[in-house]
Amino acid sequence: MKSKRAEFFDDAVVSGPDQKAFEEKIYAEAQAKRWPRVAEGTGKFEGQVVIVTGAAGGQGEMEAKMIAQQGAKVYMADIEEEGLKRVEAAIIADGGEAVAFPMDVADEGSWQELVKKVVDESGRLDVLVNNAGMCQNGTVLTETRESLNRIMDVDCWGVYNGMHYCAPAIIEAGGGTIVNTCSYQGTHFGPGSFIGYAMAKAAVMGMTRAAATDLGTYGIRVNAVNPGLVLSGMTLPRGQNRKGLVDASSMKRYALPEEIASVVMFLASDDSSFINGEFIAADGGATTYLHLATADAK
Repeated sequence: MKSKRAEFFDDAVVSGPDQKAFEEKIYAEAQAKRWPRVAEGTGKFEGQVVIVTGAAGGQGEMEAKMIAQQGAKVYMADIEEEGLKRVEAAIIADGGEAVAFPMDVADEGSWQELVKKVVDESGRLDVLVNNAGMCQNGTVLTETRESLNRIMDVDCWGVYNGMHYCAPAIIEAGGGTIVNTCSYQGTHFGPGSFIGYAMAKAAVMGMTRAAATDLGTYGIRVNAVNPGLVLSGMTLPRGQNRKGLVDASSMKRYALPEEIASVVMFLASDDSSFINGEFIAADGGATTYLHLATADAK
Protein backbone atom coordinates (compact mmCIF):
# COMPACT_ATOMS: atom_id res chain seq x y z
CA MET A 1 0.00 0.00 0.00
CA LYS A 2 1.30 3.45 -0.85
CA SER A 3 2.55 5.60 2.02
CA LYS A 4 -0.01 8.22 3.01
CA ARG A 5 2.86 10.72 3.08
CA ALA A 6 3.34 10.13 -0.66
CA GLU A 7 -0.27 10.37 -1.79
CA PHE A 8 -0.09 13.99 -2.88
CA PHE A 9 2.77 13.17 -5.30
CA ASP A 10 0.25 11.57 -7.66
CA ASP A 11 -0.67 15.11 -8.67
CA ALA A 12 2.64 16.82 -7.90
CA VAL A 13 3.67 19.79 -10.01
CA VAL A 14 7.46 19.82 -10.43
CA SER A 15 7.79 22.32 -13.26
CA GLY A 16 5.88 25.09 -15.01
CA PRO A 17 3.89 28.09 -13.81
CA ASP A 18 1.93 26.18 -11.15
CA GLN A 19 4.94 24.61 -9.44
CA LYS A 20 5.61 27.39 -6.94
CA ALA A 21 2.01 27.59 -5.73
CA PHE A 22 1.78 23.81 -5.41
CA GLU A 23 4.96 23.54 -3.35
CA GLU A 24 4.02 26.44 -1.10
CA LYS A 25 0.64 24.82 -0.45
CA ILE A 26 2.18 21.44 0.42
CA TYR A 27 4.80 23.04 2.67
CA ALA A 28 2.17 25.12 4.47
CA GLU A 29 0.10 21.99 5.08
CA ALA A 30 3.16 20.22 6.50
CA GLN A 31 3.81 23.10 8.89
CA ALA A 32 0.17 23.19 9.98
CA LYS A 33 0.01 19.47 10.80
CA ARG A 34 -0.67 18.84 14.50
CA TRP A 35 1.50 16.59 16.70
CA PRO A 36 -0.45 16.14 19.97
CA ARG A 37 1.61 14.81 22.84
CA VAL A 38 1.18 11.11 23.52
CA ALA A 39 -0.16 9.93 26.85
CA GLU A 40 2.22 10.67 29.72
CA GLY A 41 4.60 7.79 30.36
CA THR A 42 4.28 6.30 26.88
CA GLY A 43 6.60 8.47 24.77
CA LYS A 44 9.90 7.32 23.28
CA PHE A 45 11.61 10.38 24.75
CA GLU A 46 9.71 10.53 28.01
CA GLY A 47 11.52 12.69 30.56
CA GLN A 48 14.38 13.50 28.19
CA VAL A 49 15.78 16.91 27.32
CA VAL A 50 16.66 17.56 23.69
CA ILE A 51 18.28 20.35 21.67
CA VAL A 52 17.24 20.73 18.02
CA THR A 53 18.97 23.33 15.86
CA GLY A 54 17.47 24.82 12.73
CA ALA A 55 14.04 24.32 14.31
CA ALA A 56 12.28 27.36 12.85
CA GLY A 57 11.17 25.46 9.74
CA GLY A 58 11.62 22.45 7.47
CA GLN A 59 12.82 19.17 8.89
CA GLY A 60 14.12 20.86 12.07
CA GLU A 61 10.60 22.05 12.84
CA MET A 62 9.25 18.55 12.31
CA GLU A 63 12.02 17.04 14.44
CA ALA A 64 11.20 19.40 17.30
CA LYS A 65 7.46 18.75 17.06
CA MET A 66 7.73 14.96 16.69
CA ILE A 67 10.26 14.59 19.51
CA ALA A 68 8.16 16.80 21.79
CA GLN A 69 5.14 14.68 20.90
CA GLN A 70 7.02 11.70 22.34
CA GLY A 71 7.53 13.29 25.74
CA ALA A 72 10.76 15.29 25.54
CA LYS A 73 11.34 18.87 26.57
CA VAL A 74 12.80 20.43 23.43
CA TYR A 75 15.08 23.45 23.33
CA MET A 76 15.00 24.88 19.82
CA ALA A 77 17.76 26.97 18.28
CA ASP A 78 17.66 29.02 15.09
CA ILE A 79 18.57 32.48 13.83
CA GLU A 80 14.93 33.03 12.79
CA GLU A 81 13.27 34.12 16.02
CA GLU A 82 9.79 34.53 14.55
CA GLY A 83 9.78 30.98 13.20
CA LEU A 84 11.04 29.61 16.51
CA LYS A 85 8.24 31.34 18.40
CA ARG A 86 5.68 29.89 15.98
CA VAL A 87 6.99 26.34 16.48
CA GLU A 88 7.26 26.82 20.24
CA ALA A 89 3.62 27.93 20.40
CA ALA A 90 2.48 24.99 18.26
CA ILE A 91 4.25 22.44 20.48
CA ILE A 92 2.85 23.96 23.67
CA ALA A 93 -0.65 24.08 22.14
CA ASP A 94 -0.35 20.34 21.46
CA GLY A 95 0.58 19.61 25.08
CA GLY A 96 4.34 19.40 24.66
CA GLU A 97 7.24 21.28 26.22
CA ALA A 98 9.37 23.61 24.12
CA VAL A 99 11.74 26.53 24.66
CA ALA A 100 12.83 28.84 21.85
CA PHE A 101 16.44 30.02 21.97
CA PRO A 102 17.36 32.32 19.06
CA MET A 103 21.05 31.89 18.19
CA ASP A 104 23.61 31.44 15.45
CA VAL A 105 25.13 27.94 15.59
CA ALA A 106 28.42 29.40 14.35
CA ASP A 107 28.74 31.41 17.56
CA GLU A 108 30.51 29.45 20.30
CA GLY A 109 29.39 31.82 23.04
CA SER A 110 25.75 31.17 22.14
CA TRP A 111 26.30 27.43 22.45
CA GLN A 112 27.77 27.88 25.91
CA GLU A 113 24.79 30.00 26.93
CA LEU A 114 22.30 27.48 25.54
CA VAL A 115 23.85 24.47 27.26
CA LYS A 116 24.05 26.37 30.56
CA LYS A 117 20.39 27.37 30.23
CA VAL A 118 19.36 23.79 29.50
CA VAL A 119 21.26 22.32 32.44
CA ASP A 120 20.24 25.10 34.85
CA GLU A 121 16.55 24.82 33.94
CA SER A 122 16.14 21.12 33.22
CA GLY A 123 19.04 19.48 35.04
CA ARG A 124 20.22 17.39 32.13
CA LEU A 125 20.71 17.05 28.38
CA ASP A 126 20.06 13.74 26.64
CA VAL A 127 19.94 14.38 22.89
CA LEU A 128 21.41 16.83 20.39
CA VAL A 129 19.99 17.09 16.87
CA ASN A 130 22.39 19.13 14.74
CA ASN A 131 20.07 20.17 11.93
CA ALA A 132 20.81 23.85 11.23
CA GLY A 133 22.27 24.51 7.80
CA MET A 134 22.35 26.70 4.73
CA CYS A 135 23.29 26.37 1.07
CA GLN A 136 24.70 28.65 -1.58
CA ASN A 137 25.46 28.36 -5.26
CA GLY A 138 29.05 28.29 -6.43
CA THR A 139 31.65 26.15 -8.19
CA VAL A 140 35.36 25.49 -7.76
CA LEU A 141 35.86 28.18 -10.42
CA THR A 142 33.83 30.86 -8.68
CA GLU A 143 34.06 30.34 -4.93
CA THR A 144 36.89 31.72 -2.78
CA ARG A 145 38.05 31.05 0.76
CA GLU A 146 36.27 34.22 1.82
CA SER A 147 33.01 33.43 0.02
CA LEU A 148 32.91 29.98 1.63
CA ASN A 149 33.49 31.19 5.18
CA ARG A 150 29.82 31.55 6.13
CA ILE A 151 28.62 28.20 4.82
CA MET A 152 31.55 26.44 6.46
CA ASP A 153 30.88 28.30 9.72
CA VAL A 154 27.24 27.16 9.76
CA ASP A 155 27.22 23.75 8.07
CA CYS A 156 30.59 22.51 9.34
CA TRP A 157 31.67 24.42 12.43
CA GLY A 158 28.07 24.79 13.61
CA VAL A 159 27.83 21.00 13.85
CA TYR A 160 31.20 20.71 15.56
CA ASN A 161 30.29 23.43 18.05
CA GLY A 162 27.12 21.59 18.96
CA MET A 163 28.91 18.32 19.63
CA HIS A 164 31.81 19.99 21.45
CA TYR A 165 29.66 21.99 23.87
CA CYS A 166 26.80 19.50 24.34
CA ALA A 167 28.77 16.27 24.77
CA PRO A 168 29.98 17.03 28.32
CA ALA A 169 26.41 17.69 29.47
CA ILE A 170 25.18 14.48 27.82
CA ILE A 171 27.99 12.54 29.50
CA GLU A 172 27.00 14.08 32.84
CA ALA A 173 23.43 12.86 32.25
CA GLY A 174 24.70 9.29 31.83
CA GLY A 175 24.87 9.16 28.04
CA GLY A 176 22.57 9.81 25.13
CA THR A 177 22.62 10.47 21.42
CA ILE A 178 23.74 12.99 18.83
CA VAL A 179 22.23 13.06 15.36
CA ASN A 180 23.88 15.16 12.65
CA THR A 181 22.31 16.20 9.37
CA CYS A 182 24.55 15.35 6.45
CA SER A 183 23.44 15.06 2.80
CA TYR A 184 23.81 12.91 -0.27
CA GLN A 185 25.80 15.87 -1.55
CA GLY A 186 28.51 14.99 0.98
CA THR A 187 28.60 11.29 0.16
CA HIS A 188 27.94 10.64 -3.53
CA PHE A 189 26.72 13.36 -5.84
CA GLY A 190 24.15 16.03 -6.21
CA PRO A 191 23.23 18.99 -8.35
CA GLY A 192 26.13 21.01 -9.65
CA SER A 193 27.23 24.43 -8.40
CA PHE A 194 27.12 23.53 -4.69
CA ILE A 195 30.78 23.00 -3.86
CA GLY A 196 30.62 24.78 -0.51
CA TYR A 197 27.66 22.69 0.62
CA ALA A 198 29.39 19.50 -0.53
CA MET A 199 32.58 20.44 1.34
CA ALA A 200 30.73 21.13 4.57
CA LYS A 201 28.60 17.99 4.43
CA ALA A 202 31.60 15.79 3.65
CA ALA A 203 33.23 17.26 6.77
CA VAL A 204 30.12 16.38 8.78
CA MET A 205 30.46 12.78 7.63
CA GLY A 206 34.03 12.62 8.88
CA MET A 207 33.37 14.31 12.20
CA THR A 208 30.34 12.07 12.84
CA ARG A 209 32.48 8.94 12.58
CA ALA A 210 35.29 10.47 14.63
CA ALA A 211 32.91 11.70 17.34
CA ALA A 212 31.22 8.30 17.49
CA THR A 213 34.62 6.76 18.25
CA ASP A 214 35.49 9.46 20.78
CA LEU A 215 32.19 9.39 22.64
CA GLY A 216 31.02 5.78 22.41
CA THR A 217 32.85 4.80 25.56
CA TYR A 218 30.96 7.55 27.40
CA GLY A 219 27.61 6.13 26.35
CA ILE A 220 26.95 8.61 23.56
CA ARG A 221 25.99 7.34 20.12
CA VAL A 222 26.67 9.67 17.18
CA ASN A 223 24.99 9.06 13.84
CA ALA A 224 23.80 11.04 10.83
CA VAL A 225 20.95 11.21 8.38
CA ASN A 226 21.75 11.85 4.71
CA PRO A 227 18.68 13.46 3.14
CA GLY A 228 18.15 13.89 -0.54
CA LEU A 229 15.88 16.62 -1.86
CA VAL A 230 13.50 17.79 0.89
CA LEU A 231 10.71 20.35 0.54
CA SER A 232 11.70 23.05 3.04
CA GLY A 233 12.15 26.75 3.47
CA MET A 234 15.69 26.33 2.15
CA THR A 235 14.69 24.49 -1.02
CA LEU A 236 11.43 26.30 -1.84
CA PRO A 237 13.22 29.24 -3.49
CA ARG A 238 15.44 26.82 -5.43
CA GLY A 239 12.81 25.16 -7.56
CA GLN A 240 14.23 25.87 -11.01
CA ASN A 241 15.45 22.30 -11.55
CA ARG A 242 12.97 20.39 -9.40
CA LYS A 243 11.96 18.05 -12.23
CA GLY A 244 15.55 17.11 -13.01
CA LEU A 245 16.27 16.23 -9.41
CA VAL A 246 13.00 14.32 -9.03
CA ASP A 247 13.78 12.35 -12.18
CA ALA A 248 17.21 11.49 -10.72
CA SER A 249 15.52 9.65 -7.84
CA SER A 250 14.22 6.11 -8.23
CA MET A 251 11.08 7.11 -6.29
CA LYS A 252 10.50 10.09 -8.61
CA ARG A 253 9.69 12.56 -5.86
CA TYR A 254 11.16 14.69 -3.12
CA ALA A 255 10.68 14.21 0.62
CA LEU A 256 8.36 15.88 3.06
CA PRO A 257 10.18 17.24 6.15
CA GLU A 258 8.55 14.72 8.45
CA GLU A 259 10.01 11.85 6.42
CA ILE A 260 13.51 12.98 7.35
CA ALA A 261 12.44 13.73 10.92
CA SER A 262 11.23 10.13 11.26
CA VAL A 263 14.75 8.87 10.54
CA VAL A 264 16.19 11.31 13.07
CA MET A 265 13.67 10.05 15.64
CA PHE A 266 14.90 6.51 15.05
CA LEU A 267 18.57 7.46 15.40
CA ALA A 268 17.94 9.59 18.49
CA SER A 269 15.90 6.95 20.31
CA ASP A 270 16.64 3.58 21.86
CA ASP A 271 15.23 1.97 18.72
CA SER A 272 18.77 2.35 17.31
CA SER A 273 20.56 1.44 20.55
CA PHE A 274 23.36 -0.56 18.84
CA ILE A 275 23.98 1.81 15.93
CA ASN A 276 26.95 4.16 16.21
CA GLY A 277 29.02 6.08 13.67
CA GLU A 278 26.61 5.33 10.83
CA PHE A 279 24.66 7.22 8.18
CA ILE A 280 21.15 6.49 6.99
CA ALA A 281 20.37 7.70 3.48
CA ALA A 282 16.86 9.13 3.23
CA ASP A 283 17.07 10.21 -0.40
CA GLY A 284 14.35 8.29 -2.20
CA GLY A 285 16.96 5.98 -3.71
CA ALA A 286 18.87 8.78 -5.42
CA THR A 287 22.29 7.44 -4.43
CA THR A 288 21.48 3.96 -5.71
CA TYR A 289 19.94 5.11 -8.97
CA LEU A 290 21.46 6.14 -12.29
CA HIS A 291 22.50 9.78 -12.03
CA LEU A 292 20.79 11.47 -14.92
CA ALA A 293 22.44 14.38 -16.65
CA THR A 294 19.22 16.38 -16.22
CA ALA A 295 19.97 16.61 -12.49
CA ASP A 296 22.84 18.94 -13.30
CA ALA A 297 20.88 21.20 -15.62
CA LYS A 298 20.89 24.83 -14.59
